[in-house]
Amino acid sequence: MSFTTISAEQVSDNETRRQCNELILLVDSDVELALNAHHTLNSYLKKTLTEDKSFYSADELKFLIALIQQLSSKIENEKKLVATKIISKQKSKNAVKKYKSHF
Repeated sequence: MSFTTISAEQVSDNETRRQCNELILLVDSDVELALNAHHTLNSYLKKTLTEDKSFYSADELKFLIALIQQLSSKIENEKKLVATKIISKQKSKNAVKKYKSHF
């Protein structure tokens, strides 16, 4: 499944489709905003399914589950990259401090 715009054929509910498309846009640009959008989407899905178990068709549910799994994986990978960058910067700063402290 590629990360493209979700169509009405894939998900009929406008709000679900809007939130999925927002998450797809954010997952590549801003991890923090993507996490917030992911949480919002999960909350919305839970609410709609609690109110009406047949709100989504079986095909829509399969699609949404697969999409969310892939996006969650991508978000986790992005979080690891950010953490790695932060750690490497901290190590560099500590190395510079140690170097400077010898003079």
